[in-house]
Amino acid sequence: MDRIEELRTDREAIRGRASKYSDAVNRYLSVAGYRSAPTHRPAPIATTTGLVLVGADDTPTSYTAVDHAAIEADLRGWHLRIVHARRTGGVLPRARDDGSRLLERLIDRVHAYSTTVPVTSRLVVGSPAPRLLAEARNAGLVVVGHRHGVTGEIFGVSVGERVAADHSGTVLVVRIPGWPPGPDFGQRPVVVGVDGDDSAAVRFAQEEARLRGSDLVLVHASRTPRVVRTEVVDGVTRHLRFVAESPADALAEASYQAAALVVERHGSSLPGSVSRALVQGAHCPVFVVG
Repeated sequence: MDRIEELRTDREAIRGRASKYSDAVNRYLSVAGYRSAPTHRPAPIATTTGLVLVGADDTPTSYTAVDHAAIEADLRGWHLRIVHARRTGGVLPRARDDGSRLLERLIDRVHAYSTTVPVTSRLVVGSPAPRLLAEARNAGLVVVGHRHGVTGEIFGVSVGERVAADHSGTVLVVRIPGWPPGPDFGQRPVVVGVDGDDSAAVRFAQEEARLRGSDLVLVHASRTPRVVRTEVVDGVTRHLRFVAESPADALAEASYQAAALVVERHGSSLPGSVSRALVQGAHCPVFVVG
């Protein structure tokens, strides 16, 4: 049985089991589109200590990133801040007005999904990646979209890749070919590549799975075949899988059936070049930590 089939078998076993994350995804699927979101704005609640910051522009990829950022803020009980960077044209009144209207639509979208997520916005002028990095200094989680297709190949490193590589904290790069996803997306596991149990990636993946109420799959490269092990750690069901191929190849394959991958920016098990390849080629959102 290959890695995708094993993950699919795990997912079949938990299908129908509601989780915090699946409930959050389902609430988003019931909300109208960004351009027709309700305009009612609930009173903001008290801001918590954590901050999720998301970079946004007027593209479907960016809208998806805002969806995921709002869900992560909701799971953590954190504040959400949406940042839109205008390039040189941002100093012109029309550009400022367009940016302000975009941010208003995005805030309305978040409020249509949840009345409990405190959300603010910020319109900045300058190149998106440097401005996002500057704004992200105090954020506990930064969320960026990643465009599919040949655009990145033509223009080089994308904003998402630049932020994921240069930010010192945790970054969620949202890679999903289509959103909204299939009905079972919220029930998929979190997947992490490991060479030990005490890496930054494993610790983050364990906590993310706990917040979501989802299973955790740990992919371990090993030349010695071993029996798949399942255990419960701090309330999280963990499936440790030993694979003969490289962790990067196994994770890329697993991303077809995962809700999210977790990789280390500069880890021993997944060096920077590997995490960069997964940011560019995974088929689900990718958390970059460490």
